[in-house]
Amino acid sequence: MSKLSPKHQFRLERKYRRRAALKYARPKFMKAVTLAQWVVIGFVIIYSVLFMEWDTDDTGFHIREKFFAGVRAIFSSAPPPGPRRDRKDNTSSEQS
Repeated sequence: MSKLSPKHQFRLERKYRRRAALKYARPKFMKAVTLAQWVVIGFVIIYSVLFMEWDTDDTGFHIREKFFAGVRAIFSSAPPPGPRRDRKDNTSSEQS
């Protein structure tokens, strides 16, 4: 290798690097690892914002309460209806 010209050495090294990178490239594995990393990052952020016990009594940022109130509103049953008024009651009070 030392007998080769620097230009030829560089060409061989570049060719070797390219071939080694192609041989050891694992696109499915890299995609799975990247996806797993983003899932872990998302889980940590969601857990820390919604479920982790922070001392946040004096802050104006209460996303946890708003989020769970919205979830309760979506998944809970409707409140029971209030007392009904008869039409007779409405007409008699309007005429007075």
